Amino acid sequence: MARRCAVQAVYQWQLSDADLSAIEAQFLGELKEAKVLFRRYKSGYDLTDHEQNLLEESLEKYCRQRETEDQQPERPPLDELIEHCCAPEINARYFKELLHGVPEHLHTIDSALGEFADRPVAEIDPVERAILRISAYELLFRLEIPYRVVLNEGIDLAKHFGATESHKYINGILDRLARKHRTAEIQTRHKT
Repeated sequence: MARRCAVQAVYQWQLSDADLSAIEAQFLGELKEAKVLFRRYKSGYDLTDHEQNLLEESLEKYCRQRETEDQQPERPPLDELIEHCCAPEINARYFKELLHGVPEHLHTIDSALGEFADRPVAEIDPVERAILRISAYELLFRLEIPYRVVLNEGIDLAKHFGATESHKYINGILDRLARKHRTAEIQTRHKT
């Protein structure tokens, strides 16, 4: 959830260059409200039409799908949406780290990505760029996260947010980035 929200927040920052603290407050506020409404609804309280609409929008935007196959293009009824979603829980500390870490290390991240991208990083689709930047941050600065986890999460984010074949593009760049910056980990993994 932290990665999913961070992709959306970094995307917003890239397009608007808005204040990171304001973006952080917006996302955490929406998630807090969604969590309260989710719990109230699950406990049997009747939500107003406005509250129900807010909850539906929040779950569509933030919740991690339990089942991603056969997603319907139309918004399903709230009961069905809740059935296929987990509660809108987030590791706020990790979300904040990703949101603030990408801009803080932007030069290093973009330089590393630029070695393997087929065009300047600034020209990559904004959604793909946000996913690549978050994943590159993890590969370069969060060495305790296995590189395979970073790659898998990046691919999943691309499948959810990106264009039809963007996950292949993301995978290609991240795989080469990992091979350069996680060489010892990759070699150790292949020996076992």
